[in-house]
Amino acid sequence: MNPQCQHPQNSPGQKTCKSCGASLHLKDRYRMVRILGESANSRTFLAVDEDKPSKPQCTIKQFIGSPENIDSRTGEIDCYKPIEVDLRCRARELERIGHNALIPELWASFEENGSKYFVHEYIRGRNLADELASDGVFGEIQIWELLTSVLPVLEVVHDNGIVHGDIKPENIVRSPQYDGSGGNRLSLVDFGSAIPLVEVEQYPGERMMGAAEYVAPEQTQGHFDGRNDLYSLGVTCLHLMTDVSPFELFDVKSNTWVWRDYIKRPVSRRLGRILDKLVERNPARRYQSASEAIAALKRGPTAGAFAESSDQQWILTAWGGIALTILSLILASRLPTRVPETPSRPEIPVRRMPEVRPNYNRNRPNNYRRGYQNRQSSGVRTLRSGDGPIWSLAITPDGQLVASGQTDGSINLVDIDTGTVVNTLSGHNQPVGTIAIAPEGRFLASAGGDGTIRIWDLWNSRLVRVLPGHRSWVHALAFSPDGASLASAGGDGSIRLWNVDTGFEERTLRGYGEQIQAIVFSANGEMLISGSSNGLLELWDRETGQLRRSLAAHPQAIWSLAVSPDGQTLATGSWDRTVRLWDLNRLELEYFTSLPLQTLTGHGDKIQSLSFSPDGQTLASGDFDGTIKLWPIEPGGLTGTMKGHQHWVNVVFNPVETTLVSGSFDNSIKVWPMGW
Repeated sequence: MNPQCQHPQNSPGQKTCKSCGASLHLKDRYRMVRILGESANSRTFLAVDEDKPSKPQCTIKQFIGSPENIDSRTGEIDCYKPIEVDLRCRARELERIGHNALIPELWASFEENGSKYFVHEYIRGRNLADELASDGVFGEIQIWELLTSVLPVLEVVHDNGIVHGDIKPENIVRSPQYDGSGGNRLSLVDFGSAIPLVEVEQYPGERMMGAAEYVAPEQTQGHFDGRNDLYSLGVTCLHLMTDVSPFELFDVKSNTWVWRDYIKRPVSRRLGRILDKLVERNPARRYQSASEAIAALKRGPTAGAFAESSDQQWILTAWGGIALTILSLILASRLPTRVPETPSRPEIPVRRMPEVRPNYNRNRPNNYRRGYQNRQSSGVRTLRSGDGPIWSLAITPDGQLVASGQTDGSINLVDIDTGTVVNTLSGHNQPVGTIAIAPEGRFLASAGGDGTIRIWDLWNSRLVRVLPGHRSWVHALAFSPDGASLASAGGDGSIRLWNVDTGFEERTLRGYGEQIQAIVFSANGEMLISGSSNGLLELWDRETGQLRRSLAAHPQAIWSLAVSPDGQTLATGSWDRTVRLWDLNRLELEYFTSLPLQTLTGHGDKIQSLSFSPDGQTLASGDFDGTIKLWPIEPGGLTGTMKGHQHWVNVVFNPVETTLVSGSFDNSIKVWPMGW
């Protein structure tokens, strides 16, 4: 803790520094582990609070030589001089806002040996600078997730009179274990340098706060308000998209940003406009508040907004969390028993089907429960395009309506014959990441970024009830085969069983999975199966809520599950790019059985979705690259590859006719003829 020490590294267990003799414990309580970051006047440490029985980890911000700000005339502390603000004022503000679940809590503040310290809750995870170094530049999905995760935090902070002042990739942490309200998986940390909000006063000549590459121009001159943080967040996005220093992304001669010259992946014009406004050098032309920026995100794309390039016809609007939180998890490494994989086969030609546009002039009958009309079509039909990303997909049991979850929190009901939207259910205020339709076809359940579950009556087009309970993204929903129960799972690591008739929560299930990404009932409804971000597959007794068994089914996250119609086979799709087939009876009855029946390889990206055909003979899988593959269950192997989407894709077989329906982040829903 001595900033002057020349050799501060010490062996575990030592109580004083070998080099300078300084204590390695603060207040005889906090044991330092390592330095997380440092600047000219402060350092941040990872530490352990050894006074508490659980010995939790925490972060400690050390301020070196911070002056007291005592007004010589009044003797009072000046809490509104942003650079030299007394730490007692700052601690008071941070303690107040730290009660919000979005913000790391301030546990303690004190002075010792000439330095002042803040002790904060530790948000476990990997910061975005480390992600950039190890995983490469960010794509549009990750940038949209970043914006929709951090902006609500800034909204809370600014509304409470605080400016963070030091937003950069190192201060944004992705933690799958953080249970923040609102579904955040990306957490803004290091509030030790936060300052009281000053909107108009100027402090010329004062020392700049924040990292020079990311700090707003007016902040270097002593202007401090919430727009500073918006600028820094925008510059952070540009750096993550390019892996180029922000200094190089701005052309001083032309006084313009040239970040588009450096991006390695195309982005939509919609996202480009939002980023441009965030990084406006003139704060008057920037978003004036985090709330305004959030409103811009929620408006979503408009039809025809991305006509420039086919590569720019999709736009991401993520919350989270998924989270979607969902797409950049810190996945715990597991070592499952080695499983036999299917032998490699010769490359199978990609099947590209001709586009056949539906006739949008047909009038849909007023009666919702119309009779099924067999269609003869030789090619894929595109039902929708350009209305925003398809977050989730489901088909009514009569095969007539496709329900799609949208960015703005609505659910569109699309006529599978005409492609027209026959109804829109509105109620969520964040993206609808999961949809389930009850077996009898009357009730639809939806959930997503706002953490609530809504049950809708499709026959009457009305909201039946809202089920609160989850504190973050709800990633998965499943109705039991008898329609009496609804299971939900989310980023808080819990599975909840609800009584559909009453809306009461029957029980909460917690196992060893970190974040539950997928759930499915067995065909007889007696068992509930869950897959999580750490690759664990867990089998639950629906009646008692008891965990029957848990096994490491994949080395990476399990993102999707499907049970065959006969109830014999379970399919698991993972971020390890494989699909595995399991004998459900053996998994349930033979505790030490952990070998799949088959491991299906061939996808070039993470598996997003799975669906069995109604006859149980074909399994469809969709990945993050927009590729759909078809697998015969007997005898195994790949029978077809379908390319028609540009981004991640959800797939579901029509229960009535021989078609497969897919919905993608490229804004389209497609119907593929199968002909099995």
